[in-house]
Amino acid sequence: MRFLLLSHPSLLIFPLLLEAILGKPFVHLVFSHNSTCLDSQAVPACFGPPLSHVGLKGYLFEAVPANACHPIVAPPDSKGSPSSSIVLIRRYDCPFSIKVLHAQQAGYQAAVIHNLRSDLLVSMTAEVEKTRQQISIPSLFIGESAAKLLKQVVHSENKNQVSVVVPRGYYNPCWDDVGISVWDPARHHLQYWPGYCTQQMIIGFIQEFGVVILLSMGISFIMVAGCMKWCWRNQGIKVKTFKAGDKYDLCVICMAEYEAGDQLKILPCTHAYHSTCINTWLLIQPRTGKICPICKQHVDRAA
Repeated sequence: MRFLLLSHPSLLIFPLLLEAILGKPFVHLVFSHNSTCLDSQAVPACFGPPLSHVGLKGYLFEAVPANACHPIVAPPDSKGSPSSSIVLIRRYDCPFSIKVLHAQQAGYQAAVIHNLRSDLLVSMTAEVEKTRQQISIPSLFIGESAAKLLKQVVHSENKNQVSVVVPRGYYNPCWDDVGISVWDPARHHLQYWPGYCTQQMIIGFIQEFGVVILLSMGISFIMVAGCMKWCWRNQGIKVKTFKAGDKYDLCVICMAEYEAGDQLKILPCTHAYHSTCINTWLLIQPRTGKICPICKQHVDRAA
């Protein structure tokens, strides 16, 4: 999606309004320390380089000034550490691209811009092509609730890292180079999956108790299959004690009339026979071709 550059001074505010187009979450921003794991959904910007499929990890710092509309303070000296520096920036007051460019010029390897008074995620765009071409670091947009948690990390005594987790099949909808619709639901799978921390907890649980789970599932399957077989069998051939007035009158196998107290078996096709007669009949029938003596319908089960 691209926006036209409007140069008239009275319309300078218009590009800022265009920025507020709702975006779809495509990556996870994760903070993990000891037993604590917090994650939030984020939307990559429509400018700058795409995120690497291996993700991004680095120390998080808060921008000074917070909105990064002017050059910001550089990250502290990492003393040769290979870890990246990521800056947390407040939304509004100037275009997204300016904020990210200032982060890049200060020496940060990535920028995270957060919303104010809202958790809505928006797609960040660069209206000025010249600015777009200068940006060489990736950037994300997150909601205010996630930013509050991250600020607690920033202000903690320990120096903790955050990670950008890129799911398999990651796709930035801003780059529609191959003709895939921005709103293609097949590409929005992140919305319907649990968060990264929840996924890791589930994976750990399965690794710990996988054998027990599989064994329980196997036993449950056998029990359900047995129950279904029992129910099906009872629905197939029914046993009935004949009494005066019943609609059945003659067993066509032995050609004897039914008498009160005779044990009958009624096949699924509703034809009745003496239990001993039909048992003998079905016993001599082929294993895969047991049929009713009258209507020749197949009898799937013999009692």
